[in-house]
Amino acid sequence: MRRLATLLLVAVGVALLVANALLQRWPWLGAVRAFGEAALIGGLADWFAVTALFRRPLGLPIPHTAIVPTRKDDIGRALARFIRDNFLVREAIERRLDRTDLAARLGTWLAKGENAARVTHDLGAVLDWLLRTSDGNELRNALGASLRGAFDAVPVSAGLAALLEVLLSGAHAQTLVDKLVALARAQLESQRVLIRVRIHERSPWWLPKFVDQQIFDELIGGLEQILEEIAKDPRHPARAEIAAALGSLRDTLAHDPALAARSRALQTEVIDHPAVRAYAQDLWQQLDADLHAALADPRSTLRLGVEREIRGIGTALATDAAAAARLNAWLEQVLLYLVENYRDPLSEVVSETIEQWDPAATSRRIELAIGTDLQYIRLNGTLVGGLVGLLLYFGSRVLG
Repeated sequence: MRRLATLLLVAVGVALLVANALLQRWPWLGAVRAFGEAALIGGLADWFAVTALFRRPLGLPIPHTAIVPTRKDDIGRALARFIRDNFLVREAIERRLDRTDLAARLGTWLAKGENAARVTHDLGAVLDWLLRTSDGNELRNALGASLRGAFDAVPVSAGLAALLEVLLSGAHAQTLVDKLVALARAQLESQRVLIRVRIHERSPWWLPKFVDQQIFDELIGGLEQILEEIAKDPRHPARAEIAAALGSLRDTLAHDPALAARSRALQTEVIDHPAVRAYAQDLWQQLDADLHAALADPRSTLRLGVEREIRGIGTALATDAAAAARLNAWLEQVLLYLVENYRDPLSEVVSETIEQWDPAATSRRIELAIGTDLQYIRLNGTLVGGLVGLLLYFGSRVLG
């Protein structure tokens, strides 16, 4: 466009020279001369105006030229104020948000598989980078502190009491008694020899051995019969007594301060034991390695699960009007808060960015953006100037 405007200017200049040279032979060339003179003046004036915006015409230090490079910082500050006062205002943001369903658009975008996969990949990359750029001590310590706090908040005795509460509820109580009876029968069977030896050791020397055997047989037989009856009879009184004893133990575990203190001390001792801490360290290292591998593998259970959750969120936002309305209201409040409290820093980003630009590069960048329209000004100035010259020429002829 610059070359076209320049060629037009050269053309009218050549026309002016030709008209001046041949005017005596062909007087009608006076109109051509008038057009060429006015067009040349108009074109040169507009060339000077357009050029003065971006550089000094012909390199001459004419005042108020090269406006863009010399006043770049002022232009940046003015643009920042314009954006702040006309765009970063509550009324403008509210009007825009009222016409835009951000939640529905976001939901529709997230519901697409490729978009959900992209978001999952980006989240995984960020998390993997965060884990790799740190030694993991802060995260490990934070997790350790959280787990330690959770253990401290619930002593072992309270946990055992809750377990007994579950085991003693409903049909679990009978199952628990069955297990205890089965355990007692198994222990009685495994300890028969030891019981026989103990009876023999504690009986008088003068007591015949067949009496020891009779005592052993009666004792073991009686215990086996009792356990057999308890196992076969769901309504056996011993079952209720066992359940009551377990209930009493549960209450003691839940409410006895002394027992809670002892269990807490034992709990602390176990947690602080070097073997437990070494195991926790090994567990963390394995967890860290598994987490890195899962974040890097697009087909890992973690990545696929996160992707499904993101698609689910997108579908819910796109189809659930109530959820979308809540999110839109929240986004509106967030954006309005940011605009009202950070409008000055946000607008200063524009001015500070422009201030960092090189003046010549800035001028070139702006000229490339709007230069085509500016060259049309040169074209129009040349043609309009020539037409005005013709009007003046014919007007003077008519009046003269």
